[in-house]
Amino acid sequence: MIENQDEMNAARATLTAWLAAFNGKDLDALFALYTQDSVYANAKAPLKLGLDAVKPWYAGSIPNLKGRLLHKEEAAWQSGNLAGILGSYYFEPPTAEAGTGKEGSTGRVFLLFRKEDGAWRMAFDMDNTPEDVSPDWLKGA
Repeated sequence: MIENQDEMNAARATLTAWLAAFNGKDLDALFALYTQDSVYANAKAPLKLGLDAVKPWYAGSIPNLKGRLLHKEEAAWQSGNLAGILGSYYFEPPTAEAGTGKEGSTGRVFLLFRKEDGAWRMAFDMDNTPEDVSPDWLKGA
């Protein structure tokens, strides 16, 4: 259920800004989109509780990433100051690696956004790597 389409679209805009910051390797812009108490539950790493725990994770990995992260929304809901987006992701490898068998990684992610002081910020991020998500699934994302 989406209670207010404008608020849902504002939360989606935060995700769009997050993807731009991530792909642009702009850590300051990225971290500005999080709540201080955000939680990151990565499929292949220990739980990160709070922005102070999330920052080193991304600061240590994003500068070395190649390619870009794509996202495709599968479901969304919004009520009051909370909005959730369920989607699939794909780390698209650089063009130079196309056809080399380096397909990049895929998975599914649930993102919870909370509106604070008039701005939507990421409060929770949990991803997994199910078998039904592939690069082909995200074409056109």
